[in-house]
Amino acid sequence: MARIAEKFRTDIATWPQLAELVEHFSYFSGHTWLFRGVSDVQHGLVPKIGRPETRAKKILRGKKVRVPYRLEDERAVFDMFKQQSRSYLSVEPQSPLEWLAIAQHFGLPTRLLDWTESLLIAAWFAAESGGADKDSAIWVSRGIESMPLDYKGDPFSVDVPGAYRPPHITPRIAAQASVFVVCPEPTKELAPPFAQKVVIRRNAQFTIKKRLSACGINRRQLFPDLSGLSDHLCWMYKHDWLAGYRSDRHTTATERSTSPKETE
Repeated sequence: MARIAEKFRTDIATWPQLAELVEHFSYFSGHTWLFRGVSDVQHGLVPKIGRPETRAKKILRGKKVRVPYRLEDERAVFDMFKQQSRSYLSVEPQSPLEWLAIAQHFGLPTRLLDWTESLLIAAWFAAESGGADKDSAIWVSRGIESMPLDYKGDPFSVDVPGAYRPPHITPRIAAQASVFVVCPEPTKELAPPFAQKVVIRRNAQFTIKKRLSACGINRRQLFPDLSGLSDHLCWMYKHDWLAGYRSDRHTTATERSTSPKETE
């Protein structure tokens, strides 16, 4: 039976099943696949600036209501970022869209949605919490029109969703194989030509995160700075994965354990 690019496993409960998914997208590598890892399977494709929970609630006429999204507020917080971030940047962005990509990458709410060209990087973001309280997911998409690398226009005037591959002006953008999709209507769900959600079951997340780290995909590599390194080492310390760095050679209780179960 002939393979079909859009037909693939949509439920991951083991590492081998994720590896099967890698094989599928490697087979169809000629397509412009994009992947987005989310920590909660219920998360849709609405950018952070347009999500209701991004804004606080206020008392208005005796009622507690959510502050609504406003375009002028989105522009204002973006202008504040540009004004106040220059001293932290080693290379200054050369266009409004580059500025927006930097702002998004460092946590500012924008109309961009983070994607990556790497399935395994998306899987790491989906499994990062490694908990057992909820399923996570990887969104898979393709067919989103690419924007010119040297796009100099106003990103707030883009009227069709576009995939922007920014210059690697920060180590994080390069390490995460980042792609940003501009969402012209940030309060609405993005509706690309093709979108499929792959569920990662909660009980598989910890093992998948551990296997990904063995493949070199972990916080130290994806956030290549001292903060990312420290977070990664804290994770290793937590789970007693310190072989080769102890000052003695005594076997620890953890290393003597023969339990095959991998839990947090």
